[in-house]
Amino acid sequence: MSTTNGSAPLDSEIRDITVIGAGPVGLITAFWAGMREASSRIIDSLPDLGGQLTTLYPEKWIYDVPGHPRVLAKELVDMLREQSIEQFDVPVHLETTAERVEYEPDPDDSEKQILRLVTDRGDLLTRTIVIAGGHGAFEPKKLPGYDMSPWEGRGAHYLVGEKSAFAGKKVVIVGGGDSACDWTLNLLDTASEITLVHRREGFRAHEVTIREIEQAADAGKVALRVPYQIKDVSGTGHIQSVTLFHSENEDDVVELEADAVLLQLGFKTALGPLKEWPLEVQKGAIVVDPVMKTSMDAVWAAGDITVFDGKLKLIATGFAEAAIAVAQAVHHIRPEMKIQPKYSTNTGVPGAVEGQP
Repeated sequence: MSTTNGSAPLDSEIRDITVIGAGPVGLITAFWAGMREASSRIIDSLPDLGGQLTTLYPEKWIYDVPGHPRVLAKELVDMLREQSIEQFDVPVHLETTAERVEYEPDPDDSEKQILRLVTDRGDLLTRTIVIAGGHGAFEPKKLPGYDMSPWEGRGAHYLVGEKSAFAGKKVVIVGGGDSACDWTLNLLDTASEITLVHRREGFRAHEVTIREIEQAADAGKVALRVPYQIKDVSGTGHIQSVTLFHSENEDDVVELEADAVLLQLGFKTALGPLKEWPLEVQKGAIVVDPVMKTSMDAVWAAGDITVFDGKLKLIATGFAEAAIAVAQAVHHIRPEMKIQPKYSTNTGVPGAVEGQP
């Protein structure tokens, strides 16, 4: 397995399938390709494998992946990497953004065509593409009403890479959705103090989570400031205090000691350069047919970036969509190949790995 970024050269081979997106669905797409004995590569504009699982919540538990009663996001990424990239020696090009696609004759068969995927780091040649870019490009939403940018890198956080970054600290968490509430509970055993601030009454999280937060508040483990907003932040080189005001009475002001502010206000998503491709797009998502085919020739899509009747944005359904997309891509390349793959219980893994019959 080769993972490259920065100035490392791109691989020059014509691959059967190029996967755009190194999140969980992109990783499993490479696995399905390997199971169908199709060569693949993965590219992603982010610097790390795992997409949102790595960037947004590596230390959060995921409860709806079949076969795992619960699994940490980063551990799921590690297992997917082992299952796909390492098992099938899939090249991965990180910090590489897909810009456009050009079609040209296949040098091995003039009656067929290949795709030249133009990226910001050079061109990649491929017979098909599977777009598995999650929600596409995403960035955290900024705090309305107060500019936190001067404190970024000085105590203001939008992501939790490692919980240990908040160990023993007085943490103010801002937000009222699932992420804000989840991190309030997840940091109980890490931070010395936690204050949850939301500009409105009530929270927009799962009922069970809200109940757990209320119980933690009753036990004195969490301070709730609702409805309050940030009025000011101060400190010498690093956040030391946060001033809040009541949303319905600005004269009601509270000052808190704080070492860190965790802003959990959601994320803006966008297709990025993909929006310039001749793809049919609906409400920021790529329209696919029942076999995951996009409106572009030899291009399929899977995962949260797709939309179709009955769409469910779950990792589990993304895994299945990827299997369908790969089956179609392989059949497109080699029409003699059946859509239905053989069962792994009978065939094992192509290329045989150690310990496999």
